Amino acid sequence: MGYVHSYHQVKSVPNDQWLLLTTMVANVFLLAQNRYVPGFLDPMVICTADGKYPLLKPSELLVEGLDGQPAITFNGEERLDSSYETFHLGQHSSGCGFCKTTFLWKPCRPYDFLVKATLLIAHRFCPGCYDINSDGTMDEWANVQVWLTLNLGGKWPIPESIAQQDE
Repeated sequence: MGYVHSYHQVKSVPNDQWLLLTTMVANVFLLAQNRYVPGFLDPMVICTADGKYPLLKPSELLVEGLDGQPAITFNGEERLDSSYETFHLGQHSSGCGFCKTTFLWKPCRPYDFLVKATLLIAHRFCPGCYDINSDGTMDEWANVQVWLTLNLGGKWPIPESIAQQDE
């Protein structure tokens, strides 16, 4: 099954929240490179937006978007057929964004994990900035939520629009 994760930017992310968001995403990137993430191939390879070059440092997740604004951008690995659509989350860009992470999910598509982790981090640390939706099930999001809790501590609320889908 494929997943579409959508996010509407309601307002710009203040600089202090953006710094926290990008730091936490960088931590997840590093941890996922060095610890097994259940359900995904090990090692987890995350690539540039075009899916051609593996990212080696967390700073490589951060780019200047087409509009010149800071953004988090990445994809899966094209060479292994584990890329799909580029994930791009901007600090100031307004409007809607979405990311289909796969048509047929399989463990070699690790960036689905990082997309969901990034969106959960944004939901927690940038309240009111993004309206996040997904056609993924609550269980799929809960797996990432549990991983974040075990590896980063704290609570990682799932956006209400996703949590209510399975009710």
